[in-house]
Amino acid sequence: MKDAKGIDKQWVVLSELASKLIKEGKPVSNDAISKIRIAKNIIHFYLMDEHANFESLRDAEKELSQVQMMLFGLCDIDTAKEYLDKMGKACRNELDIEFPLDKSTFNVEIKRRKGAETIRVKLNRELHSEILGELSEWYGIIFENSKEDANKIIIEGKKELITKALKDFSIIWSV
Repeated sequence: MKDAKGIDKQWVVLSELASKLIKEGKPVSNDAISKIRIAKNIIHFYLMDEHANFESLRDAEKELSQVQMMLFGLCDIDTAKEYLDKMGKACRNELDIEFPLDKSTFNVEIKRRKGAETIRVKLNRELHSEILGELSEWYGIIFENSKEDANKIIIEGKKELITKALKDFSIIWSV
């Protein structure tokens, strides 16, 4: 696996600091949390995609430097010293901590495209593609077997149509 040059460890330290500040009741902004998530996605992409170039890590580093400014402004002196020390070690890649890699092959967020939504449904057994094709024609949405998992189907279309199909065929999902 690729080396993230300590940026992954910096993310872990800042994520831990954000959690600590939230537990202490400090007003950690939604913007800081959002930037932590963005940095995590960028780092995850870099580590998992063999074709991702080092330039993508620069974006993660920019996000983390902004998070660092936001979080350290909320710290008391002792916490700031402790986490500045950890950040220095993370920058030098001296910390023995691991970046959390998602094990799922699916994107954690629901994909949205021009009014279309995509959901995944886990089945107890696989449905034949002919049945999925007929369901697609009947409801005007796309039903297809997942390429990543044999027991999941992907349903894509307008939210109202997906909801109606799930209600009508809920018996299939539990069989």
